[in-house]
Amino acid sequence: MAFTPSMITIYSVGLLGGSLGLALKNSGFTGKIVGLSSDKNIKTALELGCIDEGYPYRELEKVIVNTDLLILCSPINAIIRTIENLSKIKLPEGLIVTDVGSTKHQIMTTAKNLPSHVQFIGGHPMAGSEKSGPDASDPYLFQNAIYVLTPANGNPSEKEHSLADFLEKYLGCRTLFLAPDTHDKIAATVSHVPHLLAVALVCLAQKMEASIPGTLTLAAGGFRDMTRIASAPYDMWHDILVTNKTAVQNILDSYIDTLQQIKESLIDDSLRNCFEQAGAIRAGIPSNSKGFLKKLSEVLVLAKDQPGFIAELSSVLARNKINIKDIEVLKVREGEGGTIRLAFENQDIARKAISLLIQNGFSARERV
Repeated sequence: MAFTPSMITIYSVGLLGGSLGLALKNSGFTGKIVGLSSDKNIKTALELGCIDEGYPYRELEKVIVNTDLLILCSPINAIIRTIENLSKIKLPEGLIVTDVGSTKHQIMTTAKNLPSHVQFIGGHPMAGSEKSGPDASDPYLFQNAIYVLTPANGNPSEKEHSLADFLEKYLGCRTLFLAPDTHDKIAATVSHVPHLLAVALVCLAQKMEASIPGTLTLAAGGFRDMTRIASAPYDMWHDILVTNKTAVQNILDSYIDTLQQIKESLIDDSLRNCFEQAGAIRAGIPSNSKGFLKKLSEVLVLAKDQPGFIAELSSVLARNKINIKDIEVLKVREGEGGTIRLAFENQDIARKAISLLIQNGFSARERV
């Protein structure tokens, strides 16, 4: 039976909470969406249409009475404190509570204290932005993103499958079920430790700058690509790293061992196999997805440096009812143009898009 909540309450209407509200409304959800947040965020969320009604956090006990789905969108430690508060108040029969925290073990452990007539389903949408607050809300933030759900025992129940179907229908995401500890180990490997490595690399470059002035001046493409995420605020990352400390420490130890092996291979001039293996693995990771999704079919289009180029390109495809699943400007030089990557649902659609674009004067080819 389909999950059809009459009222959804979003706790903390910031970037993710606001984007959830907009996505639900834009995709045809007809139930009521209520926000609990700061006065400032409620005012903004109401003006933008992210929510139908808004109340301060202290009104949780009153609002929860008519809530079918409660989505906790605060930072991780605030999510944990909110779950602790929920366990002390009267909650309606059949309430589903979920969250968007990027670590799961401590959240799921805390949720065990909720009453048996309430189901907690851990969640982590693999989507975000460098911006924050409801004024940065994006109704398409979750499109094609993977949305992890973490059943307590690793095996999804009927309710968890129903929530997954609901999220896919109204957010345009793709759900994946993982056990909480498995999620945290994967997140440590592909997200949390890479962030620490970016921070470490920037700190190393600064240290070199002190002894060799000009080091940072020469920091260009590769360095910037590897260290872009180092700009994220520590306050956001503190909760993530503290609540996933064990997994992060273990992956850091493994990375240090790997670096030592690479150092030895450098000394022995035997790095070829490592480079070739890394290249092959990296090539197999979908570049057209947010998180771990099935690979889409990609098309590369040579772009002219002229106003309206992307609008004209997308219009050609829209007139022929071809949906672009993802778009990215790969390279661009002012006055010369560049390359645009388009992603489509499958190869047949991609090849039809190529044919139409070529017919309309564009230079397009399939990316292999």
